[in-house]
Amino acid sequence: MSFTSGQSRWADVAVISAAQFVGALSTLLVMTTQILVFQGRGAAGVEVAALVICESLPMVVLGKPIGRLVDRVDSRVLLVAAGSVQALACLVLAQVVSLPTVLATVLGFSMASAVTLPTRQALLPVMVHRDDLPRASAIGQTAGSLGLMSGPALAGLLVGTIGPQSTVRVAAVGFLITVAAAVAVRTRRGGRAVPAAEGGRAAETPARASDGGWSLRQDALLRACVWSVAAVIGSVAVVNVVLVFFVMGTLGSSPQAYGVIDGMWMVGVLLGSWLCGLAVRPRTADAALGRSVVFAVGLVCLAVIATGTAQSPWWVVPCFLAGGVGNGSVQVLQSTLIGRRVPQTALGRASTALTVRVQGAMLLGFVAGGLLLAVAPPRWIVLGCGVLGLLIALALLPLVVRAGTAATAATDRPETADRTAGSPAHSA
Repeated sequence: MSFTSGQSRWADVAVISAAQFVGALSTLLVMTTQILVFQGRGAAGVEVAALVICESLPMVVLGKPIGRLVDRVDSRVLLVAAGSVQALACLVLAQVVSLPTVLATVLGFSMASAVTLPTRQALLPVMVHRDDLPRASAIGQTAGSLGLMSGPALAGLLVGTIGPQSTVRVAAVGFLITVAAAVAVRTRRGGRAVPAAEGGRAAETPARASDGGWSLRQDALLRACVWSVAAVIGSVAVVNVVLVFFVMGTLGSSPQAYGVIDGMWMVGVLLGSWLCGLAVRPRTADAALGRSVVFAVGLVCLAVIATGTAQSPWWVVPCFLAGGVGNGSVQVLQSTLIGRRVPQTALGRASTALTVRVQGAMLLGFVAGGLLLAVAPPRWIVLGCGVLGLLIALALLPLVVRAGTAATAATDRPETADRTAGSPAHSA
């Protein structure tokens, strides 16, 4: 596949994970600051919705061309260019005030962000040996999750102390740090292949001239897993909109308790990422990983159902912790499957194929949540979404099992193993 044959480059994993942390933190600094600015000036709900759409739309609409770009252009060039655009957009946001200009700048910022994430994700399988991929994926997922957790809190602190303009300037410095990290990483992919530097590591198999026009349709196991995750996440995403009404209104929670409850999900994500990274062994078959994906999303749905039955706000805490564990496990399992099964030259397309479907499903879930609140009480919405997601997972499990069986049979054939081998990475 797309792995090194010698020792893994853990130094590169550390640098790219640190960049992922800083990038996620800085992105949340920018977006949270803009939401606070909008609220402070009394913006209408449609304006806030437009801001959120501008943040999410580029990846959903441009996922396929972004994936091809990530696979065809040198990863260092992409990360440096995109990080520079993000920093420049922050400086612009520190100056502009008119709504059209802010939305246009956020749209450009989000387009750059849509390039950086799959580029970093596609680099991880190239940095490490196949056996180390689950642990490397757990490190990367943990770094990104920590950035997402820290961003809103830090934004609130900075906006209240140094003001929104200075806050986005701090974010600009963060994106410049990601540019420096891109230059420091030795591992590179995309663009025209060049020989590995002295001391560098070649892939496990000879290089291929092309990836054979890889697409998600060609891999039944990966396709089944991706659609399983997207369908269930779309159902559960409704809860993100309804949660504040359920916890604060139905259960009568205090704002402080709501903050603790909401944060428990990300704590579970971190725990699930590490547990899954330790649990997946080198000899764990891809078919077993596929089944584990469905079981993990099933755990998420069970946690949502348990949340819907809660009579006390504090009962939601262990439910959200369990749901976060399932969510974190899904992320690591998906990253491991993509790294194992996708040729090195197509990793960008594979990462964006997953992200497009998940984010698109989440957007639909957000819209559905807003509509459902007008016709149903929050508790029944939470319960219904959990049950619907669980039914979807159960319905898709046989498909994943059949695809896993076929994939196992295919890998037992030597000619198939040769055909799916990846091309080597190149070093700085």
